[in-house]
This record gives sequence, C-alpha cells and structure tokens, in this order.
Amino acid sequence: MTSADRGRLITCRIHKGISKVVQRHTAIEDVNYIISGTGKAICGGTVSDLTAGGYFTFQKDSDYSIINTGDEDLVFLSYIREA
Repeated sequence: MTSADRGRLITCRIHKGISKVVQRHTAIEDVNYIISGTGKAICGGTVSDLTAGGYFTFQKDSDYSIINTGDEDLVFLSYIREA
C-alpha cells in the first residue's frame, strides 16, 4: 500500500457479546475480511452473516452496525480508504 492509495489496513476485534453501535462514514468506504469468529453486519437495513473467510463492505454515507454473535472474538481486517 502506498500513500497514493489514501487508505489504511487495520485489524479489528469485537469481543464476545459486544456490538459496534450504528455508525455512518461520510468520507470513507471500507472492505472487511473476516479472520475468525461469527457475527452479523447490518447496513442500510440489510443483514449479512459474517463467518471466517468471508467479507463485507460499507459504502460512503451508509449507516451500519456489526454484532458479534459467536462464542469467541470476531476478528477482521478492515481496509479503509477515502471515497
């Protein structure tokens, strides 16, 4: 990744029984790859199951939330870039 990409890659962890509250990104988009755990992503009213090896995306100006529904931490890589 170069600075010209205007993006960054981060590791995210949502602990068992925790959810990430509804957020809205107004200037970024992100692509997320599930490393381990299970959960649900809710984006614009659409619910998607999250499992290891899967991915999900959030577009600029979308409301979203992530919920850990499993018995272990939900761990994922998130590539975030300015839209």
